[in-house]
Amino acid sequence: MPFVKEVEEAQADPQLREMYSKIEQGLGFLPHYFKTLGAMPAVIQAQLAMNDAIMQDGALTLVVKEQIGLVVSGINSSAYCIMFHMELLRRFGVEKTLARKLSSDYENAAVEPKVKVLFRFADKLTRHPDDIEESDTDELKKSGWSDDVVRETVLTVAYFNYINRVSLGLGLVGDL
Repeated sequence: MPFVKEVEEAQADPQLREMYSKIEQGLGFLPHYFKTLGAMPAVIQAQLAMNDAIMQDGALTLVVKEQIGLVVSGINSSAYCIMFHMELLRRFGVEKTLARKLSSDYENAAVEPKVKVLFRFADKLTRHPDDIEESDTDELKKSGWSDDVVRETVLTVAYFNYINRVSLGLGLVGDL
């Protein structure tokens, strides 16, 4: 059970019910994550806007961003987010064995070396954010990534660290 009471759909006011409906339409279910935030609809609204802005195909594909997120969630030992994003990656056609490897041992995951450089950067930004230097982003660029990729990677890593902290702090349990 989460550490705080969830706001169930039946308890939600019309505005929150509409947000819940949008989430459920997109995912096929209403995650505990959003129900634990139901007492603060403005936070849900802001997070949905942030998600729409960050988690879309851009300089990086949504699938690569989800993989970065799974690496970050594994580093943070966020079991809730690991399970949730492994399921999303499965829906995108990523094999469960690869997703598992990304969450526990990304260095030995069967991905392109160029993508693994993104994971290493995500690792450092997650574990040692105060140690990030221009040489770290230069390493991404040497691997052929653009400034836009650097920007999207940083935003993806930061976004997943936020989600991980919320899920860990609220004691979330698995949805699936």
